[in-house]
Amino acid sequence: MSTVPTDHAAVAYDATAPFYDALTRQDDYTVFGDLLEQLIKRADPPGDRLLDAGCGTGRSTAAFARRGFRPTGTDISPAMIEIARTTHADTGIDFHVHDIRLPFEHGGPYDVVLCMSDIVNYLADTAHLAEALVSLGRVMSPGGVLVFDANTRRGYRLMHEPHVFESEGLHVALRGRFLPEEGDPERFRLNMTAFRRSAQAPGAPDAPGAPETWTRESIDHLQRHHSVDEFTRFLDAAGLDLVAAHGLNRDGSLADSVDEDSHTKGLYVAVRRTAR
Repeated sequence: MSTVPTDHAAVAYDATAPFYDALTRQDDYTVFGDLLEQLIKRADPPGDRLLDAGCGTGRSTAAFARRGFRPTGTDISPAMIEIARTTHADTGIDFHVHDIRLPFEHGGPYDVVLCMSDIVNYLADTAHLAEALVSLGRVMSPGGVLVFDANTRRGYRLMHEPHVFESEGLHVALRGRFLPEEGDPERFRLNMTAFRRSAQAPGAPDAPGAPETWTRESIDHLQRHHSVDEFTRFLDAAGLDLVAAHGLNRDGSLADSVDEDSHTKGLYVAVRRTAR
């Protein structure tokens, strides 16, 4: 029986949502979008209906709408979806709160499913990975294309050392470790300690020279390292064929296979079988 809390990702991202866009502001959606679109077109999906499963605040969903896809965004975090709906209210994109392990009730079938930016990492139990791939497979059109990323063991090992992010009014320190004591040596806890400058209270007097007030939050992100063999096995069981597994090189290019010791991430492409 799994010991993973069912809502751990929702808890973590509800807490991260207020500063998520600041934390990821350097992500280049144009360059990475070009790369993903090439992989999608190479796999030849049957149409342009796209599900952004784990859409966060909707930046990626809106970016693919601008590329001509017809997207829907879902995320397990209500706080992230609220930001997505507010920020992209003028786009007409539908955003829904949804756990990808559960059956989809929001449209479909989809010709393309994106599950990017660490979503699969948060499936912190192999049973949850299997459930998610079955759920995603069922909402896809025959011949539909699934693209997802996942951390390698090297990517996780690099997070053993502290990583610090700073911007105006925000300081975030990240550090993690594997959790063999929990009975699964591939499970990983990433701790995020965030210091944020507190907002001025409405009506409070502006006192020049007054000391700044900061808040401190400690947020645990529970993840798991999944191997290429596990992805292949669970995709097959879900009626999906793994057609490409690329390692992400340090210069942003893709290798033809995933090397757990040299790449930090794997980028995977699967296609739903036309006959089940």
